[in-house]
Amino acid sequence: MTIRLRVTSPSWAALAAAAAVTAGCASMRLADERQAYFSPQLGTYRYAQSCLDVWPSVLKLLGSKGYPLEGRDRQYAGQGAQSGLGAFVDQGYETRAVEGGGLVVRTGWLPESEGASRYQVTGSPGQPSGCAVTFTRIWRGTIDPADDQEKTDWKVQLELLKQVDPAAASRLEAGAPKA
Repeated sequence: MTIRLRVTSPSWAALAAAAAVTAGCASMRLADERQAYFSPQLGTYRYAQSCLDVWPSVLKLLGSKGYPLEGRDRQYAGQGAQSGLGAFVDQGYETRAVEGGGLVVRTGWLPESEGASRYQVTGSPGQPSGCAVTFTRIWRGTIDPADDQEKTDWKVQLELLKQVDPAAASRLEAGAPKA
């Protein structure tokens, strides 16, 4: 019995699939590089303004993304009055002062395709002035809703920087990894 092997050139479909995998890997690598660049820079960035001065921009940004705010915070985001049931379901809280002169707010839940998310934002005053703002995204999946995952969201922090201090955002973006 004789076995003959026939070598053929790779099909166009296989080449396209290989190119897609390579592009996907490069895209993921770039995303990781950008996170490694932006996270520490934005995590330590201090606005020249006080937390009270930056906070309306924080609330507007959260509202623009559809996250439900509570109490008086809703007016900054252009959100109408909230029902008692809505406040109970959302489980957020309006801006609170924290020890040391900082601020913190927690939005209500925003449904997503595979779960829900919300933000807890903290404004920490600088010494002697200024404010550092941290956006922590809290995500809950549909499989185990009791398992919340938290992660600092540098992308939203960059959006805030673009609104409050566009020149600083431009300088920071100039040094970022690019495709």
